[in-house]
Amino acid sequence: MIKKILLKNFLAHAETEIELGPGMTVLTGPNNSGKSSIVEALRCIATNPLPKHFIRHGAKKARVELEMDDGVRVAWIRKKATAWYEVLRPGEEEWEVYAKFGRNTPEDILNILRLNQVPLEGGKSLDVHIGNQRNPIFLLDQPSSVAAQFFASSSEASHLLAMQTELKNRVRTAKREKKFQQQKMDEIKLELDGLQALPDVNLELENVREIKDRLDELDKEIPVVEGLINRKNELGSHKETLAKRSEKLSSLKDTPDLFPSGPLERALSGLENLRRHGQILKAGAEFLSGLQAPPDLFPVQKLEADLARQNQLSFAKKNQSVRRKILESLLSPPQIEDLSVLSTIISNVNRSCSLRDKILHRSEVLKPLVDPPELQDLKPLMQVMNNLNSLGNAQVDAQKDLSKLEQSETELKQQIEERLAEIGNCPLCGGELDAHKLIGDSHES
Repeated sequence: MIKKILLKNFLAHAETEIELGPGMTVLTGPNNSGKSSIVEALRCIATNPLPKHFIRHGAKKARVELEMDDGVRVAWIRKKATAWYEVLRPGEEEWEVYAKFGRNTPEDILNILRLNQVPLEGGKSLDVHIGNQRNPIFLLDQPSSVAAQFFASSSEASHLLAMQTELKNRVRTAKREKKFQQQKMDEIKLELDGLQALPDVNLELENVREIKDRLDELDKEIPVVEGLINRKNELGSHKETLAKRSEKLSSLKDTPDLFPSGPLERALSGLENLRRHGQILKAGAEFLSGLQAPPDLFPVQKLEADLARQNQLSFAKKNQSVRRKILESLLSPPQIEDLSVLSTIISNVNRSCSLRDKILHRSEVLKPLVDPPELQDLKPLMQVMNNLNSLGNAQVDAQKDLSKLEQSETELKQQIEERLAEIGNCPLCGGELDAHKLIGDSHES
């Protein structure tokens, strides 16, 4: 009994190993997947056929190997011009080679495989193990004479006859089942003929569903229509009321022309500006009201006149004193060789006396005067003025920044408008791209 099949470079099989089960093994798969090649491999190892295209494309030899249930392994190797067998028995390490055996399969190989064909008269034989794909089971497509020869030459004729009888019984059972199934199909066909009107019924049912959906939509729209009718009635009654009022007002004269409001608006604007200026002045007055009044200044003109008169008196007195000293020195004159030195001394004495007299006279004149009053602390006022200057400078800087931002905004809008003009339409919806709608108006913000 075959336990395992190994194929290498045989037809469509590059290297395939199939392990058979203890009972029946069924091979399934799509067309051209190599199922028939496995049956052909069994036929090749059993009959050693003439060289055909058994070798896989690109390979030099094909190998079909079978492993039997007793451990014996048999291999059939096919080259382009020759073929041979190899046998590996349990416990041995080297393969036993069978070559140069002619056309017939060696008897030792047939005894191991037990796939012998049954010989018939006339040199023919019948394969009872491997069948053709498109032919029925053996003997069913053969004449009765061939079947008689087979049964006469077979030692298991009774078993084969029993198998043939069982097959015939199965065929009769299959025919009865086919007839029964045909009757069932006829009954089903009659039922289907009675259901031919179902598509029309389904179509009518679909139409009814559509009508129902439409009615449901109309039911939802009825309250809206009723609301519109009520609104129409209200507007009609309001129209009648307005018509009556129009009839009553038709007898009235036209209203007189209004006074030109332009000058009045300008006057109001001027008054508003004056009011704001008054508020600013009032705030400044409230801020300056906390300051003390400046002290009265001393009458400087009178002081200067008194100083001048005092200087004159002091100068005259000083001249008299100098003259007296000079006269005293003349009573005992020193021996002076150079008169220019004497004149220099006299002039220096006169100058020093004049300066001293002026200082003394000024101190005497200022002595009765009181100390000048302390001036109000101007630091808060100066701080306020500095703050106002800082605020003014900050306002100027802010105005400059605002101008720059407005200019940048104008340039950016111009760039957006140019880019939108290049694009033309929206690539998503195909609508027209309007810069004013896209970015808005700066005055609206």
